[in-house]
Amino acid sequence: MNRLAILGQSMSSGSADFKLVYTPTSWATGWMVRVLAQVAFYSMLGTLLGDHERTRYILIGAAVFIAVLEPMMTTASTTWERVAGTLPLLTAAPAGLVLVFAGRSWYWVATGTASSSLALLITAPMFGIHISLTQAFIVVPLLFVVALTTYGLALTTGSLALRFYAHRNVISNVVGLVLMAIGGFMVPVTFWPTAVQWVAHLFPGTHGLTAIRAALESAPASEVLTHAVYALLIGLCWASVAMWSFWLLAASGRKSGNIEFGD
Repeated sequence: MNRLAILGQSMSSGSADFKLVYTPTSWATGWMVRVLAQVAFYSMLGTLLGDHERTRYILIGAAVFIAVLEPMMTTASTTWERVAGTLPLLTAAPAGLVLVFAGRSWYWVATGTASSSLALLITAPMFGIHISLTQAFIVVPLLFVVALTTYGLALTTGSLALRFYAHRNVISNVVGLVLMAIGGFMVPVTFWPTAVQWVAHLFPGTHGLTAIRAALESAPASEVLTHAVYALLIGLCWASVAMWSFWLLAASGRKSGNIEFGD
């Protein structure tokens, strides 16, 4: 079986998993209501301060963060193979773990892009923030870039969660909250000490958010594209780390025979 076929089968399996998590109705009336409420809640902080620019800053950051939050759920969904008892079988298979895990949680990228786009376009007018049609057509692909590049990071944390299953949710939540705090979503990255700023720039979401803010400020296309490319490059680096981590997991499991058949 070639690599594309393996990836396709893995994505198909992931789609089946997603249908068990959400129906169209539960996604629209459950998850999206929660997302809109979260973005509105954070935006109200700026309103309480009586600062329209602060409201705009927080709203954009909160909406874009959804494109980070959902792909980070890959950390937990990666461990489902361990719960199902299929991890040892995947490890023994000649295809390896990388392609399987790269495809099995792809839906978080799709739903993260959709949720974030809707959150931004619906809540912005509620707080008096205008987003033109042209800006919307630019921002939605950039939100996909944020979700896609975060997926590389999430695969890395997912590979760690396979090793430390009991802490799978802690791992994703800690990484997500740290990024939310220092990545420019709520306060500018420059608010933090230089060392923290360096850490913030290790996350692709930081650069993707900067590209989106630039696009919404009608900055030159070269500036927007530069930040988007930074996000893609850093996301690729994280995906490479994930590949290496999965390879190590499989290699050590074959050597020691300690990969579990579920919990």
